[in-house]
Amino acid sequence: MASAGADDVISDLEAQGYTVQINWTNGFDTKPLSECWVTGVNNPGNQKPGPGTFVTVYVDVACPNHDY
Repeated sequence: MASAGADDVISDLEAQGYTVQINWTNGFDTKPLSECWVTGVNNPGNQKPGPGTFVTVYVDVACPNHDY
């Protein structure tokens, strides 16, 4: 997960059927997700999505603090 941008991780989770909520943990949330990284994924119910199953995962995202 660490080498992929947050956008790739979130897209992958959504492709698996999860609904994703982002927790901004550091930096500017105005940065594109491709410049940010995922520090954790929390699935409170430890469930997998399936037919008729709505599962939300919470993705902790950190972004750069400055423009370089």
